[in-house]
Amino acid sequence: MARRRWRVVTGLCAVGFYLASTAAADAGGTITGTVSVSLPQRGERPPRYYRGAYRASHTYEAPSAPVQSVVVYLEDLPTLGDGWTIPAEPALMRQHHDRFVPRVLPVLRGRTVSFPNDDNYYHNVFSVVAGDRFDLGRFGQGDTRLQVFADPAVVVVRCEIHPGMKAFILVRQNPAFTVPDASGHFQLRDVPAGTWSLVAWHPTRANLRRTVTATDGKSATLELSF
Repeated sequence: MARRRWRVVTGLCAVGFYLASTAAADAGGTITGTVSVSLPQRGERPPRYYRGAYRASHTYEAPSAPVQSVVVYLEDLPTLGDGWTIPAEPALMRQHHDRFVPRVLPVLRGRTVSFPNDDNYYHNVFSVVAGDRFDLGRFGQGDTRLQVFADPAVVVVRCEIHPGMKAFILVRQNPAFTVPDASGHFQLRDVPAGTWSLVAWHPTRANLRRTVTATDGKSATLELSF
């Protein structure tokens, strides 16, 4: 049996995955759908990813559609090492106008993330949460720092200088993930045939879970609402 080769691809509005196989280019199914995010209910509290002294009095959010803080992924595909290729080009999380852009960034385990500073003052990017803890130190406009994320985790990213800055890097152990576009549409292509557990993750909401069946050459459709 020919070994399949996995690659992660990045677009302007979404991060997705596809399966490239010279032996079976048309194999696999497609999972499509829409995601909606309602306004938070009064008294609703986001999940806590760590317990510690560092707290922000408020958090700036990048001016993007709320659904683009959602990551849709398949939970139970084979783990890293099954012929996947980690992109050599770093993923980007910019510091722009006292915000991390994007606010939510999913990456494949082992990928490097670049943190370019677009602002004309210093930032100091760090994380003290489970996974790859790091402190990139102070750096100014036009400079960048790199960090490899080796362990599956929800990494909460902060700026030591500007406590309102906060973002999330979702490190996945397989490449089956995507971020919806601004209208909430998402697509996972070339999903191996079978029944899988699909998860929709949002940084301040409980996970949504669905069971979905992928069939070679066919499409399955879901509607997800937070």
